[in-house]
Amino acid sequence: MIIGIDASKLNAINPTGVEISTAELIRALLEQDRANTYWLYSPMPLAPEWTNFENVQNVIVPAKKLWTLWALSREIKKRPPEIFWSPSNFLPYNLPKKAVATIHDLAFHLFPRSYSLKSRMLSYFALNRAIKSASKLIAISRQTKRDIKSYFKVPGENIEVMHLGVRKDLHASEFNFEMNYPNLDKYFIYVGRIELRKNLPNIIRAFHQFINTTNASVKLLLCGSRGYGYLLIKRLVRKLKLEDKVVFLGYIEANHLPALYQKSLGVIFVSQYEGFGLNILEGFASNVPVLTSNFGAMAEIAGGAALLVDPNKVEEIARGYLELYQNENLRQVLIEKGQIRLQDFSWEKAAEKLMEIWKSL
Repeated sequence: MIIGIDASKLNAINPTGVEISTAELIRALLEQDRANTYWLYSPMPLAPEWTNFENVQNVIVPAKKLWTLWALSREIKKRPPEIFWSPSNFLPYNLPKKAVATIHDLAFHLFPRSYSLKSRMLSYFALNRAIKSASKLIAISRQTKRDIKSYFKVPGENIEVMHLGVRKDLHASEFNFEMNYPNLDKYFIYVGRIELRKNLPNIIRAFHQFINTTNASVKLLLCGSRGYGYLLIKRLVRKLKLEDKVVFLGYIEANHLPALYQKSLGVIFVSQYEGFGLNILEGFASNVPVLTSNFGAMAEIAGGAALLVDPNKVEEIARGYLELYQNENLRQVLIEKGQIRLQDFSWEKAAEKLMEIWKSL
């Protein structure tokens, strides 16, 4: 078969969750599958790591704007693949008879205030088109599948669940932590966009309670680019007089992230909503305990291997900090469970699932 893939996210300069997961999944596909031919569509040439396969062709479709809707649509109409797969729910107008779209979450629908009107309208447009046009939809968690069925009335048989894996670059060894972060000793770490829907106000308030209770010499690292509500989050830190305790590190380069994870007291990922929760797996892979929310995709992915708390209860999150800080036995139990749980997720399994979906069309 000839399989066309929207590979535009492989050009991302500072990749985050969706871009990283797209790259890992495409890499696993190309490493496992020599039988099918892959056309990787992109607006600019891809790096050799993606094109050094005999069954891969990088189809360069240049465009300054409307790349998916105009340029990619025109290319597919001119020379359609047998199957088209999008790592997102944004599909071109012209599609072959067999097309598959991936839905990561419904945050734009459940947390509309976190998005501009333009972004929200575009997300609704893209999802509704995917529902009507795709042969199959892929949800990255059972929770996301339930949300699609519930909020958009999509029949369950048209949605396949495909869990993601954990990024492969979390075991990098050559990194001088002390030189790059000389003032960091004991700390918890949050990795993700700095925005309100990630529940950062409650995470910070709970950290404030934890510090007041213990007087511990511990910091909270917030690693990620600015999102909706960033200034409100900064203002809360100032109001609570935590400027020397809560550290905003911005976007973290890939070679820094493994050491920052591994030297932490634990990963804090107590979000109000997620479609999956890659950071949970990253904590497991880094051999540190994880504190996350007790519902939805986060509880699904954690699978009993993380400390679960109610994200709406500051006192409960604060107790979570305290447990991870004081209870060494709990820490070790969670780390061991995390290693076992991690075996249920891999990009190879995700690639196999994706190929099964293609074959079923």
